[in-house]
Amino acid sequence: MQRAERESLILDAATERFALQGFTGVALTDIAKAAGVTKPLVYSYFGPKEDLYTACLDRAGDNIVDTISAALVGVPPDIDMALVVIDALFTALEPHPHDWTLLYDTPVPPVAVLADRLHKQRKRIDGLAVNGVHQVAINLGVTDPNDISLATDIWTSTLSALVRWWLAHPSHTAADMVDRSRSLGARIANHR
Repeated sequence: MQRAERESLILDAATERFALQGFTGVALTDIAKAAGVTKPLVYSYFGPKEDLYTACLDRAGDNIVDTISAALVGVPPDIDMALVVIDALFTALEPHPHDWTLLYDTPVPPVAVLADRLHKQRKRIDGLAVNGVHQVAINLGVTDPNDISLATDIWTSTLSALVRWWLAHPSHTAADMVDRSRSLGARIANHR
């Protein structure tokens, strides 16, 4: 197995462990065991647990931001933009299902530099949400900053709920979640 493949296996195992147990609840030995490698190998590739956690945060943030940003190129700022984002989010998460959980649904680590790194990654993703919701809102004639702020919070909460539901129902694929979101969105939009 090539080094890059081993690194990916370690990052996958570490992301899942950190997402499910939090930074303080995980030891490098747990990650090594989950990845099927030795603790010295994990340490030689990533250094101490703090550095491995940082690598997981950075990979998760880059994965989500890069996939959504690429999907939004040329997309008009209308309500259909939401489906593009949902599709991109689940495309990003399908190979790395615990990225969102790591970034949004785990306790902030008690180490200041790690907390700062987590907030940096959240801010990158939240920036996409703020920008996207703002563009759609302006296009729909919504200009009240409080309404736009509320819509942004609703949007990010909706994304978190979709991801949590998906992880709790592993028989559903990422494509299923996009279809389900599209169907529910259409029903809600057409219900009067």
